[in-house]
Amino acid sequence: MMKSIFRSIGIGMFLAGTILAVNNYFNPDTSAKTITTFKSTSSSQKDTVIIKKKELTALKAEAADAKAQLAKIQTDYNQLKNDSSAKKDPVKSYTLAIKRGMGTAEVSKALKDGGIVQNDAEFERYIINKDQAKNIQIGDYKLTSDMTNAEILKVITTAK
Repeated sequence: MMKSIFRSIGIGMFLAGTILAVNNYFNPDTSAKTITTFKSTSSSQKDTVIIKKKELTALKAEAADAKAQLAKIQTDYNQLKNDSSAKKDPVKSYTLAIKRGMGTAEVSKALKDGGIVQNDAEFERYIINKDQAKNIQIGDYKLTSDMTNAEILKVITTAK
């Protein structure tokens, strides 16, 4: 007896679900306002997109926010670019004269005094870390303030 009751309830639920699915297929929900757009990429292919009005409004607001953020980023970038180009010091040229007996500290100090490096202690550490202190060559070297530490080190350690 219980078996037949459960079986009847199961069959009833299956039939109700089937009826609702068929009804939904042939009679879509018309209470929600939707916008249907057709996008044709070629004559043989059609894509259908259904968007609810709320979703469309939300997407438009999100796109407007993204455009505003992009405009702000572009403005900030251009301002930063202009500020950095305005703040750049003109390139300085300096002739470094390395004499016999000069160590890394004296070379670094001369470069700082000539305006080629910002921090003499940092450049001295760079020479030592690269194990190039013993390779510094005596002579006169033309250097500019836009050179990197590696470029300066290459110039002063290369024999003429």
